[in-house]
Formats: sequence, structure tokens, C-alpha cells
Amino acid sequence: MEVVLVGAPGSGARGVGRALAERRGARFVDLTGDPGRRPDVVSGLRLAEEPDAGPTVRRVIAADRIVADTALRARLFRRRHVVWLDVPADQLVERLRSVRRADLGIRGDLSAYTLSHLAEYEPFYAAGTRIDGSGSITATIDRIDPVLAEPVGSGTLVLRAAFHDGSIELGDSILRQSLAHVLGKLAVRRGVVVTSPRSRAQAESAVGMARDVGCAVDIEELPDGEPSKVLANQESLFRRFAALRLERGDPLIAIGDETVLEAATFSAAVWLRGVPLIVAPVTTQGLIDTAIGGKGGINLPGVGRNLLGSFHHATATILDIALTRTEPEADRRAALAEAVKYGLVSDEGILTLLESATGFDVDGPGSEATDLLELVERCALAKRRAVARDERDTGDIRIALNLGHTLSHALEAATEYRMRHGEAVAYGLRTALEIGTAMGVTPKPIAARANRLLRRLELGQERVVVRVEDVLGYIESDKKRRDGRLRWVLVGDPGVEVHEDVPPDLVRSAISAALAGPSASIAVS
Repeated sequence: MEVVLVGAPGSGARGVGRALAERRGARFVDLTGDPGRRPDVVSGLRLAEEPDAGPTVRRVIAADRIVADTALRARLFRRRHVVWLDVPADQLVERLRSVRRADLGIRGDLSAYTLSHLAEYEPFYAAGTRIDGSGSITATIDRIDPVLAEPVGSGTLVLRAAFHDGSIELGDSILRQSLAHVLGKLAVRRGVVVTSPRSRAQAESAVGMARDVGCAVDIEELPDGEPSKVLANQESLFRRFAALRLERGDPLIAIGDETVLEAATFSAAVWLRGVPLIVAPVTTQGLIDTAIGGKGGINLPGVGRNLLGSFHHATATILDIALTRTEPEADRRAALAEAVKYGLVSDEGILTLLESATGFDVDGPGSEATDLLELVERCALAKRRAVARDERDTGDIRIALNLGHTLSHALEAATEYRMRHGEAVAYGLRTALEIGTAMGVTPKPIAARANRLLRRLELGQERVVVRVEDVLGYIESDKKRRDGRLRWVLVGDPGVEVHEDVPPDLVRSAISAALAGPSASIAVS
């Protein structure tokens, strides 16, 4: 087996790692220190190989800031014991006082640096087994030994982020370990899995996992797709909850696509005025967008999408890319429109990843699965940052996440939800880019880049046969209206701007151009 020790500068990962390797007769690899000075060591370390899972420790790897790289973390943590040496901030500062700051690439006040570092990196370190590293090297190794006596798990956890309103866990094949971890922390004896026929297989596997930790679980189904978000089906679900005598402390475990997540979030918010919620999406759309943010929504057929809604943050969000293995390729590709949105709103690195990645297939080459992990992590954290600043969607911060959605929701309704959400978002993005460029808000190079990317992803490129008047009618019901005026989210430089002064004629022409196909929209150069 192989062991990875992670921790902040001053945690002792290097010293503990070297001593542990000596005790176990293993090779020691030091990846601590300034990550900018380690490219040769990292590239030379054979991380892609399948580590030996036997009882003998063959290699001990010490790492700190280098694990900020999602791709490296995914390779480094795979099939290895990962141990987080957790040391209090004040003790880290004392340990660092005797170290040359230049050697660690540290500038400024040590206390400020340490607190900032822990806030930024703890979600990456927390993906390992937490060990108290505040004592001596010998005492720390003694605490690590029992961890190494356990078999290495089959899943790869790369992120465990804790927030005031819930946690996020991300990885590959982590549902079993993450669900056990969450249910163990909740200390509950029963719960209900909410799913749909399409996701029944994943739900049934989760039932077994829950029972492994002493939690009795029932499965309740909602219909597949948008019908799950109809009041009549919600009422039926609530009656089944009543028959089960579901109590306020009993969690709902939502396992399904984005419609199941939205419907179950609404259910958890209103049943007994709120019960714990655990969500595990089985689609790429769910992974990169729907599962984060605590929005539940119910449709009013013939009127609009998500007009009835709630805010109810999940106690835990489990983002397991393995659950998307059976997802149709067209669905996965359509979901990437949401990723383009996040790239335009807050993280240009997402655009770069989408432009350079060869694919996001879970079962493809290792690089593709790693790209998907990075994409999900970037999108999830970008959305989480926006939500934290505007939790109830009352300001002009969270509304930025509606870029492209003014048209997309209307287009979905006008096509009776036969269009994939991501496809509709792509047309919405093209419309917003058209309006923003015409109004001088969106720089032409940014619009051209986004349109090139949508073309590369083959999103929003086909002519849509639908009456523009019907689409405009649904737009009139948009939830973002204020004082009778429609609020358009437009791409600025940088970030986005919210405008209430978009001329109706420009809206009509931009929608018509987007739905007609790219030749009638902004030129892709």
C-alpha cells in the first residue's frame, strides 16, 4: 500500500512522513514546500499506476499546497491511504517561526498567512482521514498506524468542504463511504430515499449502504422528468411520508436527476417545516449546478417553471461522478452549457478547461475522468461562493447565476419541456451575448470566445422551430421581474451586469437570431 500525508505548512507532514517511511521500511517522497519548485518531482512521480493494495507500506508521500491542483489530487489520492495531519493554527505559527519563509514561499504575517491557508486548503486536506498532528512525531505515527491497518477504499475522495449550512463531498465511487460518513454524523436511525424510476438502481444500492450503518431506509418514487415537479405528485409523496410517520429528524436522501433534486428539495423544505436533506445527483447537470444552492422548485403547467419554490440547503451534498456512468452522452454534453455560464460569471479557468479538455467521460481515459472532477469542483465552488453572499437571492449577486436562464426557462416551457435544460441554456447564453454586445456591455472578444466554445460543444447550434411570441409570453412570467420590469443578466468585463433597460425590440431580435442558429447571431471567428 501507499500513504499520502497532507497538511498545512508546519503540520509536520515531511518529518512524520520520513519517520513513518523509516519505521515501515518504505520509500519516502517529499512534495512539500513551494509547489512552484516541484514540477520535475511531480512529473517524475508515477501517480497514474494502480498502487499495490497489500498490507506492506511501500511508499510514503508528504504533500501540502500541491494538492490545490484537482488533477494531481485525483491521481495522488487514488487507491492510497490519505491522512490529514490536523494541527491548530496557533501551533502551526509557532512551528513556522523557526523556518525560513523564503524556503516555503511565505510572504507577510505568519498568523494571517496560516489562517488564510487553512481557509483555502482545508477542503482538500479534509478528504483524508483526520489525525491529530499536534503531538510529537512518534505520537502522530502511533495515531496513523490504526488507519493503515484498514483496507484501502475503492473510491477516490478529493474534496470534503464543510460550510455553516451543509457539506460537499466530491470524488469518484464515493457514495458508499460518503453516505456512511454523513449518516454517522447525523446519528439517525431511519430515512427515506426519494428517487425516480430512472434512478432506482442507484437508490437501491444506497439503501444497502444506509443499512450498513444502522439506518433503516424506505424508497419513494417521483415520476421521471418534469412531472416530478407537479403539485399533485408532491401531494401524493407527502401522503406516503405521513403513512411512514416520517419525523422531523428523519432525512430525505435525494438520488436522481436535476428534476428529482429540485422536487425533493421542495419536499424536504415543507414537510414538517423542514427535515434534513442529503442529495446525490446522477447527472452531470446535477453535479455541476442543481445540487448546490438549496433551491427547490415546482412548476405550474402552462404558466411557468419553478414558480413555487423554497430555500432549503442540503445537510450534505455527495458529488460522485461514478453515478453518471449510465448517463447518455447527449445529456452530459448539454449540461456543459451550465459550465460555460460559470466560466463567464466567475471562473475563467472553467472556459480554459472546456476549451482544452478532450472529453468528460467517466469511463474514458483517466484524463477525462480527472477533467470531469475538476469541472465539477470548479463549478460547485463557484456556485457556493455566490450563494454564500446572497443566500436568499435578494440582491444582485446570486442573480448572476441566472445568466442565460431568462430565455432558457421560457424556451423549455414553450417546447413543453421536450428540450434538454442545457440546450435551452445554450440558446439563452447566445441571446444574452447578443443583447450584451448590442448594448456595448459585453466585449466582442468575450462574446466571440463564448460562441466558439458553444460551437465546439455543439450546443445551441440548431434552428429551433417555435413561435417567438410563445417564448416572449413565458418570459413575461420570469421570476426575476422587479417593479414590472424584466431584469436581464448580461456578460460584462469582468463578471456580469444586471440590466432592466433592454429595449423590447432588441430582446425580440436577439431571441429570433439565437433560435435561428449561429449564422444569424454573433459571428464565430
